Amino acid sequence: MNKFILYLPYSEFIDAYEHKALGAIPVGFRDTGYDSQLIVGIMKSERYKKLGIKIYETGNLDTEYVDDYSEMNLMKRIKNFLNIRELIPVLKILIREKPDIFMAYNNSTLTGLIVFLYKVYCKIFLVHTRLILKLDNDGSSIATMPGARKKLINLYYGYLSVIFQRILTETTCGYDVFKEMPALKKRLRVVPNSVSNEFLSKYDPVKRQRNIITVSRITPDKGLDILIKSFYRVSSSYPAWNLEIIGEITDNEEYNKLIKLIDELGLGESVKFSGIFTRIQLIEKYRSSAIFCLASLHESFAISRLEAISQGMYVISTTAGCAMDFLKYGLHIVPESDIQSLGNAIKEGIQVIESGEFKFNAENSIISYADIANIILNSDF
Repeated sequence: MNKFILYLPYSEFIDAYEHKALGAIPVGFRDTGYDSQLIVGIMKSERYKKLGIKIYETGNLDTEYVDDYSEMNLMKRIKNFLNIRELIPVLKILIREKPDIFMAYNNSTLTGLIVFLYKVYCKIFLVHTRLILKLDNDGSSIATMPGARKKLINLYYGYLSVIFQRILTETTCGYDVFKEMPALKKRLRVVPNSVSNEFLSKYDPVKRQRNIITVSRITPDKGLDILIKSFYRVSSSYPAWNLEIIGEITDNEEYNKLIKLIDELGLGESVKFSGIFTRIQLIEKYRSSAIFCLASLHESFAISRLEAISQGMYVISTTAGCAMDFLKYGLHIVPESDIQSLGNAIKEGIQVIESGEFKFNAENSIISYADIANIILNSDF
């Protein structure tokens, strides 16, 4: 049986990851008949262990891991590059398993060294493994970097382009950024994320409520204040409609500001925070609600937007997360931080839904993670 390995450096794998790309990609390869394997720091999801994916744990949740790419963090990068406690276990797994496809998720400094050493091993012992890097950022921060740092980043990506045979970005916007690096362009491919299999299952239609939802962590960059103010512009004309914010409160200060804003606008009866939903609850909410709004200022991909599309909702989004890639699904796009435009889009959505012109249709052309696996497996990819 052919083997696929996905490597998530320094990761603490929790239940929520099962339905994101880092958990769903191995499931997609499993569904194509591969012996699908996953290397993580620590596996915290008992549920994921039951999905038929072989799991390896390195035991490392390195506090020196660089997760803020807006800063150089040179010393952290050096420590990351020389982390033998992570390097040796991962290299041993690769040498023992000799996967047909190895995919590293993100461009951790250590990942480059691991794959370089494994590539040397493959050349010596005539092992054939396709080496793929999946980027977890769209490169948008590169344009604002100081000149010296930008040159170092370009050199590093050039180094990665020598090691990896394919480098994947999630959006055409990411492709437009990374293709400006000549060494990277010929390796670069756009492979969008999908939604987990539950979202692609067929469900009986249910009655849609006059409910506008967003699924988002409570942080300033999600634009929830803009969404609330935009909803306020139409709420008096459509009092039967409600706004529901679903997601974890990760910034208490921002949450308190939003509560105060709701109170000041007199929206206490029509706007509510619903907290974290289970996957089943979330699917039911998408299916029974009418409009989905993404008001984010920044996104890399915005999986909740695609989830809403998969359930046939009327979907409104800012330009964040390369929204133009979703126009083919009927997405309604508004500028970021534009209360008037978002308010008008919500009003138009309510009007076409109330008139019966909009048909809630979950039949769409969203590809599954098994389809994505088959794309990657194609020899012409």
